[in-house]
Amino acid sequence: MIFGSETHEIEASYCLLLIVSFSQSFILIFSTLLMRAGISSLEQVFFRIIFALPPIFLLARYKAKLIWRGLVHYVPSGCVFSAFLMSGLSSIALGTAIAVTVGLIYTQPLFTAVIAAISGREKIGRRHFMVIMIGVIGALLVSGVLNERMSNNGLLGIILALSGALWYSFYLFLKRGQRTVLNPMQGMFGTLLFAVPCTLILGLILRSITADPALVDFSSLNIQQLALLMGLGLISTALPYGTLNHIKTRLVSPTTEGTILLLDPLFHTVWAMLFFQQFLSYPQFLGFGLIITSAALMMRIGVQRRSTD
Repeated sequence: MIFGSETHEIEASYCLLLIVSFSQSFILIFSTLLMRAGISSLEQVFFRIIFALPPIFLLARYKAKLIWRGLVHYVPSGCVFSAFLMSGLSSIALGTAIAVTVGLIYTQPLFTAVIAAISGREKIGRRHFMVIMIGVIGALLVSGVLNERMSNNGLLGIILALSGALWYSFYLFLKRGQRTVLNPMQGMFGTLLFAVPCTLILGLILRSITADPALVDFSSLNIQQLALLMGLGLISTALPYGTLNHIKTRLVSPTTEGTILLLDPLFHTVWAMLFFQQFLSYPQFLGFGLIITSAALMMRIGVQRRSTD
């Protein structure tokens, strides 16, 4: 009976991971639709967080005193998380293809390994270096910078997508350094809560640099735009983050979890082809495959290193 119950919990966790991957795979789809509807990336990030906060709050069972307890962590993590969201959605706002953006964002494990090495938490060995180089080659191929001349907006979109990977690596670094008694859902709520003012401050900074309406404009919203923003906040933010915290991590290894979550960029690519006819060239497909392979290998190497410590 115990064995049967544990097997059922493992299968349920796998199903939840599939739900997470599926729901996250619509992030850039919503963003593309919103971009075409005239909603800037700044407005997308702001309302994405606003719509995600209420369900996360209910799931977190938060108490006011817990906010102050985690204040030292939430302020930097909120700012970094806001920068991560803004980078990815701004890449789409500038017209970067969905598969290119998501592929470059998934170079995150490479940045994470470098940050861990610089901070002294891990060392980059020969295998790590080889995997990083695979990811770098994949990023160059999927970006298209090796075989075509780009406009300024195209190059900026590539840079923003890569910076999104870097910002997410910093966010994971801060998250792993957290030293509070809060559960992950409460930590997520605190991060999102402080990401709201950080997004507004980031918007003010960007407005002093650029007046591009695709990036920094705020406009009155109609019902269709509100529905899309609500979908981005609820379906592709609150649902996946809420679901992740119900996965039995004691029964599902980090490697298995990370590998299943790599379905997200694959789903993204399929939706991009089906909905927007965004097709990749053969070199870009090869680069996309190299990025996914390097991400999976990096997770595998990381688990092996921890198990031998």
